[in-house]
Amino acid sequence: MRASRSWVAAASLGALLLTGACSATQFPPPQAAGPGAIPLASFDSCGDLLAHLKDEAAERVTAWGLDNGYWGVPFAVEDSAADGSETSAGSAGGGDSSFSGTNNQVEGVDEADLVKTNGEVIVTSVSGSIRVVDVASADVVATIEAPGQEEGGGAELLLDGNDLVVLASQWSGWGWGAPGSERTIVARYDLSDPSDPQLIGSTRVEGTYRSARMIDGTVRLVLVSQPPGLAFTSPEDGSMGAEADALEANQQVIADSTIDDWLPHRQQLDASGRGGPPELLLDCTEIGRPGDFSGFATVSVVTLDAEGDATPSSAAGVLADASTVYASTDRLIVATSPWRAWSEETGTDASTTHTDLHSFDISSATATTYAASGRVAGWLLNQFSIDSADGVTRVATTLTPPGSQQATSSSLVMLAERGDELVETGRLDGLGLTEQIYAVRYLSPDLAAVVTFRQTDPLYLVDTSDPTDPRELGELKIPGYSAYLHPLDESTLLGIGQDATDDGRTTGLQASLFDISDATDPQRVSQLTWADTSSGAEWDHRAFLLWEERVYLPAETYDWESEEIETTGPQVGILTVDLGDGEITEGPRIDTRGEGDPWGGGVVRVLVVGDHLWAVGYTDLFRFDLDTLDGGAVAVL
Repeated sequence: MRASRSWVAAASLGALLLTGACSATQFPPPQAAGPGAIPLASFDSCGDLLAHLKDEAAERVTAWGLDNGYWGVPFAVEDSAADGSETSAGSAGGGDSSFSGTNNQVEGVDEADLVKTNGEVIVTSVSGSIRVVDVASADVVATIEAPGQEEGGGAELLLDGNDLVVLASQWSGWGWGAPGSERTIVARYDLSDPSDPQLIGSTRVEGTYRSARMIDGTVRLVLVSQPPGLAFTSPEDGSMGAEADALEANQQVIADSTIDDWLPHRQQLDASGRGGPPELLLDCTEIGRPGDFSGFATVSVVTLDAEGDATPSSAAGVLADASTVYASTDRLIVATSPWRAWSEETGTDASTTHTDLHSFDISSATATTYAASGRVAGWLLNQFSIDSADGVTRVATTLTPPGSQQATSSSLVMLAERGDELVETGRLDGLGLTEQIYAVRYLSPDLAAVVTFRQTDPLYLVDTSDPTDPRELGELKIPGYSAYLHPLDESTLLGIGQDATDDGRTTGLQASLFDISDATDPQRVSQLTWADTSSGAEWDHRAFLLWEERVYLPAETYDWESEEIETTGPQVGILTVDLGDGEITEGPRIDTRGEGDPWGGGVVRVLVVGDHLWAVGYTDLFRFDLDTLDGGAVAVL
């Protein structure tokens, strides 16, 4: 089975950029961290920062390095939420209705993706290549190889008119997972002549790309960098003597380390990919730290000016790890995981499950500055778990992480931005007892929708109009669950997820139309199901397309009971759902299976340009008449 989920996750890359000296960010004095308030402490110099890192590392270093040789993976899952219910699904950036844009979470905040269009060209990053396709001819007119980009490496894209930003991954050669092994190439191109893209600038950075946003041409990048220069050893054999020798050697690595061993670097690249002298990505005084120890990674938020090249104009950082990023038009919030101390006695994660939130002010087109920090109990599902508007932050959490056997429930927490703190002002607990959150959508400043699931799918509607007293308004229990919620208007909500039996066994894709006009009594008024089917829109909202009165969903159907599945492969292509008056109906299904490869033809993104529906697959580009849906493959990507 060729699951598209893992492929899309891999294609989402691993790295982006940052920069050196910027205007100083002021952090408050250190304080002990408690729920809802974790102000950051700053460092007066690189010597101050280095002393802090050495002291913390000396307490935690082992014969296998830091964290027993494993840098860890944060609980939260990437990839960003909304100033209300508006999204840009089915509309183009800049208000042009002749082509579709990315299904962004927040209106006016464009998210990096594998596919972008300006109505004249389609730029794709699949199969390890960046292709520029002329819409009129459907021909690939250019192939872009960013300086230093490795063949077959993943990349994401941002496009504003003819301004293309490529975010590509690169490996250092030290092996996957080694500190400093993953790097990010950031390259900017002018596509005024699509057949001859012109490189404006390129930068390479040590670190892992988490996410990127573009607002009116200004780019914000989020990068997580592990210490790049700590060459730890490990025991040569299983003897206690070898372990003692390795511990002593690793302690010496810490003692001899310099600031360059701990912080990420950047370097400008020329057109051939050759780099200039490496420079520290951030000034030491631009990095803050929580009152509680939060690890040795550096999370950086970087600004690229709309009229600039690949050189950042502003940056701010925190000593923490992160994987979930939310952005509105004036705030970017990074959700960070706790330091994951591995318990040798129990073999389990011994840290208390909580999520730290660090908010950055991005209201200026040329600067990113630290705003405030807070803490909530539990873990986040994804970027849709967060919302921030008018100084109020809403966060939906589940108390125990995925896979835990402990009893759990979920909460919706309200935080207020007071000075440099995110202070808890109210909360609603007890959502979905024994269940976990599967979807969240903030429908307006006054209303939130939360889906939990174990055997049935409770859809909760929560009144958030009073930041001190969020209240449950209504609840609907139905089999299965919605993994993605899309507001159609103030009274109608569309859910995409999985149908399930009464005992919680999933049976296939479902689309549900909810009437929420009476928030105290939500009702499912229409439903469609497809057995043994899944869609990328369930786990990646960017795969969802709403255009006019029709929804397009990349989908794969696996009939494992069929004896011919190995020779015929899955049924792949696009499902369509037509929106009517208070109901949804199944539209035509588009088959994109390849003639030569029964396992080929899968679709990852769908977009509209003019009178045509375009589908981007793993290896092919498809074009269909928007009215008749006649068409097929037109280019190899």
